[in-house]
Amino acid sequence: MRPLCSSVLLLFAACGRLGFGEESALSPDGGGPSVDGFVHITIERLGSGTGTIVGPAGFTCSAARCEAVVTPGTAMWLRAVPANDAWFAGWTGLCGGNLSCTFDATTSLTLQAEFAPIPNRVFVTSIGTNGAIGGIAGADALCAARATAGGLSGNFIAFLSDSTTNSVNRISSSRGWIRIDGAPFADAPTAFASGNLVFPPRLDEYGNDVGSDQVFTGINAGSVTANTCLDWTSSSATEYGFGALTQFASRLTSGWDQTCDSSARLLCVEVGRIVPVEIHPDTTTKQAFATTGTWTPGNGRGSADALCASEASGAGLSGSFLAALATSTETIASRFSASAQYHRVDGVRLFDGPGLLSADFLDVPPELDARGDRVENDYWTGATRFNKVAAGTDSCNDWSTGSNLVSGAMHYTGATDVRDVAKYDPCSTSLPVLCLEQ
Repeated sequence: MRPLCSSVLLLFAACGRLGFGEESALSPDGGGPSVDGFVHITIERLGSGTGTIVGPAGFTCSAARCEAVVTPGTAMWLRAVPANDAWFAGWTGLCGGNLSCTFDATTSLTLQAEFAPIPNRVFVTSIGTNGAIGGIAGADALCAARATAGGLSGNFIAFLSDSTTNSVNRISSSRGWIRIDGAPFADAPTAFASGNLVFPPRLDEYGNDVGSDQVFTGINAGSVTANTCLDWTSSSATEYGFGALTQFASRLTSGWDQTCDSSARLLCVEVGRIVPVEIHPDTTTKQAFATTGTWTPGNGRGSADALCASEASGAGLSGSFLAALATSTETIASRFSASAQYHRVDGVRLFDGPGLLSADFLDVPPELDARGDRVENDYWTGATRFNKVAAGTDSCNDWSTGSNLVSGAMHYTGATDVRDVAKYDPCSTSLPVLCLEQ
């Protein structure tokens, strides 16, 4: 066996026999197992940032180019670990996105992993506060203190507006934001104003997922509201502060009021860096979209499947799509492969891993249609969870009735919470459906 260890070529183990096979020459054509019968996975590191790729059997790659030699069919998982001053900007090649890379190694291939300088970061506070924060200065001080507690260096301020200050203007000289876990959040300050964000701001300063909780913002659709708890000095039950839910990505700057004696978190935003934050699309997993057209129960689940197929075809999507609808005897999950992973048509995965259909929270909301336009509406599900059968008449009698006397279960396209929080509408209501590729 030839020794090939060098500064630009690493294997799963130091030169010698490997748990996944033996080191050997690359396949001449790069497709399928090479002449030695093994699959060669080449990883190239791009960008000006630093970091390490880790994988199974103790695999680590911190060089500019590494190679893994494995037996055909090996289940691969690769994860990027950026250095403290870097960000993992994403995969290209077989994998995409800023999350893990998982696949079965059947073909020799090359993956590229890009590490960039770290952008600005965002988090929601692990503790809540009532409306008497001490004004914006007090809110900024709270964010700075929580950043320090979480071990985050940098200048963090509160994304909070009052009667004279628009929070978007406070971040206008910066560019590029990610969450604490490295997931893309926004590229430009205008995305904060429009609510056109990527991943919802659900992580606190420690990286813990707070789920669905309220944050004070004082801003609605990019404009300052009248309800700012008297410029964040009041904890009165008769005053109101405007806020949003942490599980929303497209509705951060729209939401609802709550009384100023209530507790809410703050969204803390780092400023001072200018680093573009772009999406590396995932195009290898299965696709998911919300229909633009609406569907009224009454003609059975097959008519919803037909709507999915029609919109997928009209948008040029390949594959076979079914509606994510439960019945009294079948869960949504039972219609699809338990090991499947799904991405929206913009290439962002709905869930990092195969557990989408049993997850409590999606990573991003399923709010894009087959052409990539946002759909803001409820959508029929028939069950409160993807892995539950419909209870009672929640599936509109297995989608056979369109009566306004019977109610069915649904979720909201802009929400990531898919636990037992479904709403209910009369079965005569016409709503979108969520379509998943088989």
